[in-house]
Amino acid sequence: MLEFRILGPVEVVRDDRALPLGGAKQRALVADLALHANEVLSADRIIDDLWGEEPPETASHMLHVYVSRLRKTLGDHGGDVLVTRPPGYMLRLEPPDELDATRFEARVRAAAEIIGSRPADALEALNEALGRWRGHALEEFSDEPFAQPSAARLEELRRSAEESRVEALLALGRHDEAIVELEGLITRFPLRERLRELQMLALYRAGRQADALQAFQVARRTLADELGVDPGQGLASLEQAILRHDAALDPPPRRPAQDGAPGATRPAPRRVLAVGLAALVVGVAALLLLVLRPASEGVPTASPSPTAGIAIDRDAQLQIRWTEVPDPGGGTLGGPGDQAIQGGVEAPDALLAVGYSATRPSETLPPDYDAAVWIATGAKGWRRIDDAAFAAAGNQEATDAIALDERLVVIGADSSTGDHDAAVWTLETNARSWERVAPDAPGMRKPGEQWMRALTWTGSLLVVVGANRRPGADDDVAVWTSADGRAWNVLVSTNLQAPGDQQMTGVTTFGDLVVAGGFSDDGADRDAAIWVSRDASAWEPLVDDALGGAGDQQIASIAPAGPGLVAVGWEVLDGDQDAAVWISVDGRAWERVADPSDVFGGPEAQQMASVVAADGVIVAAGADGVGSGADGAVWTSVDGSAWRRQSPTSTDMSTFTDFGRQRIQELLVEGDHLAALGREGRGPDDDADVWIGRLRT
Repeated sequence: MLEFRILGPVEVVRDDRALPLGGAKQRALVADLALHANEVLSADRIIDDLWGEEPPETASHMLHVYVSRLRKTLGDHGGDVLVTRPPGYMLRLEPPDELDATRFEARVRAAAEIIGSRPADALEALNEALGRWRGHALEEFSDEPFAQPSAARLEELRRSAEESRVEALLALGRHDEAIVELEGLITRFPLRERLRELQMLALYRAGRQADALQAFQVARRTLADELGVDPGQGLASLEQAILRHDAALDPPPRRPAQDGAPGATRPAPRRVLAVGLAALVVGVAALLLLVLRPASEGVPTASPSPTAGIAIDRDAQLQIRWTEVPDPGGGTLGGPGDQAIQGGVEAPDALLAVGYSATRPSETLPPDYDAAVWIATGAKGWRRIDDAAFAAAGNQEATDAIALDERLVVIGADSSTGDHDAAVWTLETNARSWERVAPDAPGMRKPGEQWMRALTWTGSLLVVVGANRRPGADDDVAVWTSADGRAWNVLVSTNLQAPGDQQMTGVTTFGDLVVAGGFSDDGADRDAAIWVSRDASAWEPLVDDALGGAGDQQIASIAPAGPGLVAVGWEVLDGDQDAAVWISVDGRAWERVADPSDVFGGPEAQQMASVVAADGVIVAAGADGVGSGADGAVWTSVDGSAWRRQSPTSTDMSTFTDFGRQRIQELLVEGDHLAALGREGRGPDDDADVWIGRLRT
């Protein structure tokens, strides 16, 4: 079966594998033919569409070559799909071959016919329809004259379908879900009055009359500021109906959500705390007071425990709906140059994200990287913490953080002296300014280069792991320890100085063990690596066949989960990079998780960068693809040994697969939702980004 896809980048898929379509002109030919499937397009029309008003003299020959190559790619040697028919060509699509846009429109029409009488079935149809979108319609050709009208029409149908989906939720009495859905839609389309009406209705039905009326005032100001117009009749009438408590606005009885056959029910979605959706107007001092509230029993909350937060049926097929935290104007998470989040921590009443921000002093100079910290408290949104301690000559970056009773501790690296050195920043309880541990303090500098990668807390000791590169030598693992985050010792044990490169990239506590993961590379082959210690001073590198094998393997993150510990990362075999998972019961004996369904693989490079657990649910995240083609990727498991990939084409994942590049670097659990931290790029630079994951079965 062939599936032609234009609801995103142009693709042709056979048996779940994307076919190579060649260069831009050949891909444009696929798009042009798909837009006119089962119609004959003349050769002259195609040439005009592909080359415009001034085609080259060889255009006819080149078109013939493109058609021939495309037939070879499709395996269409008999010309059954790409038909030559005077005066040109026709893409013949008959079942089971299909066009994703055709199926999308068919399901939307079906939903429109039944949304008034069978809203649950309509919601199912709309979920299926919207799940086909992978980005913007005809993404790379949406501005081309031959594709622009169709792309605009499909995008409008998509917006209408999203509105209809909210209507179905309201008809089912699921107004809490509708409120969260509408927050994201209104951020994207602030001038669509129908969305504002649905938001007011959802808030009113949720018992939030004041918020519903406030939403009308926000809509009125937005329309006036942007268009110079008053709200339309629909919005104005709804405001009056809310003021008089019109019985017609009362919610219908809540109906159970369907899962498959009619009558099947599933648990109602849990309440969601939508971090970062309110205005970003909180003073730094107030934020810090909230963040540094003493943690219970003196134990920091950097590593979520396996029993935190999220309650879910262990045998359920986990679904996570992801939404992007709005950043109006790009002034908090974005800005000129590159910004990226590389780590974070759940502190009391807050989330802390750490990374870097790069600015370019001039076009002729390289960018200057400074450490960066962002903070979010409850529903009050994210705020960038600007502090002189994060900047200095050369480059600084933050990679991880932890919350102690008396202070926050952020770790990273600094190259202000010409090479990389360890770097630590701290913030005392009730203080307004951050302090940098002196660059020449013990543990911060050694000959060569050092990088702090990740940290954990044993209950009495901070343990940081990373790498040390001696002058003229290779990389060795390095460990730093501190009792308070301010005075540090550094250890490069002789038994850790093996031939080749070794680095620790993740660490966690597990019972009475400290367990670190990373890689060991002898120059010919790279293997995943595990080190264990009972006191963080004497370390034992484990020898386990499950950590090696053909190709290269690497661990990026390790956490208590599943049978005991779960480590995630990636493997490169024959030039193809796939995600990889290892599990252990005791931290010493490891097993590589098999992947019979190929959920760890795909046509692009796959990698897991972070893993967390909550009440038996394990979530790993990272990226699908590299560079400008990267998308965020999420995998879930209930036992660590059987995994499922969240479909990149589902509406739940659309925020990770829309235009631009996305990469998840860190996962945190906060209350009843997940926070994914990372970066997103829609142009020449990257911005820091945060996504909220709401778990539902």
